[in-house]
Amino acid sequence: MSGKIYESRHLVKYYECDTNKKMTLPMLVNIMIHTSGEQSHLLGVGDDFVNEMGLSWVILQYEMKFNRVPEFAEEITITTQALSYNKLFCYREFKVYDSNGEECVTAKTTFALIDMVNRKMARIPEEIIMPYEAEFNKKLVRTPKPEKVDEKVTSTEYRVRFLDIDRNQHVNNSKYFDWALDALEYDFLTSHELNYVNIKFEKEVHYGNMITSSVSMTELEDGKVLTAHKITTGETVNCELSIMWK
Repeated sequence: MSGKIYESRHLVKYYECDTNKKMTLPMLVNIMIHTSGEQSHLLGVGDDFVNEMGLSWVILQYEMKFNRVPEFAEEITITTQALSYNKLFCYREFKVYDSNGEECVTAKTTFALIDMVNRKMARIPEEIIMPYEAEFNKKLVRTPKPEKVDEKVTSTEYRVRFLDIDRNQHVNNSKYFDWALDALEYDFLTSHELNYVNIKFEKEVHYGNMITSSVSMTELEDGKVLTAHKITTGETVNCELSIMWK
């Protein structure tokens, strides 16, 4: 049996949208994570409670499926639920609905706890996870890996700024989406819409780092386009991401 479901309504603001008047991927991710944070706070196991134990939640992977992207001035409902957990990982689901109750987006995520001093993964304490009423299952959930970039890549470099860093003292997850999407051309982004997203985080990025955002593109037989992305610092792969576009 899965855990408690929490839902929140949100009016899509103009500053959360791109030039197509559609909600940006980074903003959508931020709103989803904010919703899970609201649930944690109401259950008494919010960030302050977790941080007092010397721990912090991190996200290791997202797998997202899009029926359509929410638009400017649209009221959406976001639901979230902790599905299951084991000693090291917690698996959470998000869903986004429009005002007619039609499902726009689903997302499966893998969370873990890290020790804030040594920055290594920690076991999940019962007092943190129990309020969600998620099922314990020792089996690992195998999420597909993102597609790899091929040899036909284009790359862009960025410096990690102060405003890219969140309260966990590393780059906010949404910034990786910024870097990945910015490597694509304007004409492509204004003529294609998200269909599927898979992102896996490997190594943290910190303030002052120079990162490289690389992308390769493959046109598929069904008319869709697959873009594969890689975020690196030097020889270190920090994140891999693949997106299906329609």
